[in-house]
Amino acid sequence: MFDFLGAAIAFLLGFGIAAGNYALSSRILKKAPDKLSLAMMARQFVQVLFIVLVYFLGQYTPWNRLWLLVGAVLGMTLPMFWFTSKLVKLNDSMKGKEDEANG
Repeated sequence: MFDFLGAAIAFLLGFGIAAGNYALSSRILKKAPDKLSLAMMARQFVQVLFIVLVYFLGQYTPWNRLWLLVGAVLGMTLPMFWFTSKLVKLNDSMKGKEDEANG
């Protein structure tokens, strides 16, 4: 039960990273869609860095490292299903406006 607390904290941190990544991608998609691929690489770097930090710093916490990793991964992955669908809808709505402007 005690390890579940560590997993929950890691989940919340992972959720925060997923939300931040969504906000960054959404802003870039609205302002400079041509730079979206760079944002995806930056997002991936942040996610991998978070997992690596959880792995290496997990030994200094009172929680089991495996539980921390599971919480972190689920915290980043599960919200991305929703965030990805929102980004796709945003992208589709922007294409419609572009088509109308081009005539």
